[in-house]
Amino acid sequence: MFHNLVNAILVITFIYVLALFLRWKGTLTEEHSLTLARIVTDLCLPAIIFVSLAKQSIRLDQVAPALVMLGLELFCIALAWGVSVLLKFNKAQQGAIVFCSAFGSSTFLGYSIILQMFPHTPEALSEAVLISEIGVGYPIFILGPILAAYFGSGKVDSKLQWKSSLGFFKSPVFFALLIGLLWGAFRLPGQENIYLAPIFQLCHVLASALTPLAILSVGLMFKLPHLRKIIVPLTIVILLKLIIKPLLASFLATQFGFPELWKEVLVLLAAMPPAVLGAVFLRRYGGDASLASALLLTASLVSCVTLVGVFWMVG
Repeated sequence: MFHNLVNAILVITFIYVLALFLRWKGTLTEEHSLTLARIVTDLCLPAIIFVSLAKQSIRLDQVAPALVMLGLELFCIALAWGVSVLLKFNKAQQGAIVFCSAFGSSTFLGYSIILQMFPHTPEALSEAVLISEIGVGYPIFILGPILAAYFGSGKVDSKLQWKSSLGFFKSPVFFALLIGLLWGAFRLPGQENIYLAPIFQLCHVLASALTPLAILSVGLMFKLPHLRKIIVPLTIVILLKLIIKPLLASFLATQFGFPELWKEVLVLLAAMPPAVLGAVFLRRYGGDASLASALLLTASLVSCVTLVGVFWMVG
C-alpha cells in the first residue's frame, strides 16, 4: 500500500509538471484551468460518484468514517480559529487560516490518489465518496459561505449566504450521490444489462479523465508565493491540516475498530491539502483570498512529503 501511495504521488507530480510545461509553452493558459475545473466538477466527479455507489448496496455502518471526518472538520475549524486569534491575525487572515486548516481537497485530488492507490478495489472508492461528500462536501458548501461572510470585509445579504450554502444540493455531484445510493440500495441492473451498458461505459470513460484533468487544472493555477509573508500561517496550516488531522483520523479509526481499508481511505482524505473552494468563497465574500491561495498552493506542494510521512508514522 505504501508503494502504491508513492507511485500515486509520482504520477500526479508528473502530470503537475506537464501542466507547468504546457503553460510555459503557451499550449494552455491559466484561464483554461477554470474550464478544466468545471469539466471535472460537472462531468467527471458525478460520473465517478455514480458508478462507484451504483455497484454495491451501502450499509449504515459505512457512514461512520464520514461522521468521523465531519467531526474532524469542525474540530479543525475551532482550533485554527482559536490559534489565529491568539496570534493576533486580523479577521480576514483568520478566515484564510481557518479554511485552509479545516477543509481538504478530498474530491479534486483525493479521488485521483484513491484511483491510483486502489485501482482494483472498488470498495475503497465507494468509501471515499461517502467520507468526502458527507464529511467534507456538506460542511464546506453549507458552512463555507457563512464563515466566508463572517471573515470577509464586505457586507453580504443573508439570502445570498443561504443560496450559496444550499447550492450543493442543486449540483450534479449531489444528484449523482443521491441516484448512486438509491441505485445500489434497490440493486438495480448495472453494466451487465445491454441497454444500460453504454451509460455505465460513458461514466467509466469520464471517471478515467478525472485524474489528468484535475491535476492539469491545479497545475495551471500555480504561482510562486512569497514565503516570508506566509511562513507563520503556513506553519499553522501544515501542522493542523497535513499532520494533526490525519493522525487524529488514524487514532479515531483504530479506536472505533474500522476495517483497515476504511482507515487507510480516511487517513488519506484527511491528509489532503486545502480545498480550492475555500479561496473561492473568501474571494466572493471579501476575505483574504490571496493569502488563502498562497497557503493552498504551498501546502499542496508540502503535502507530497507529509502524506508519505503520515502513512509511515501510522504504519
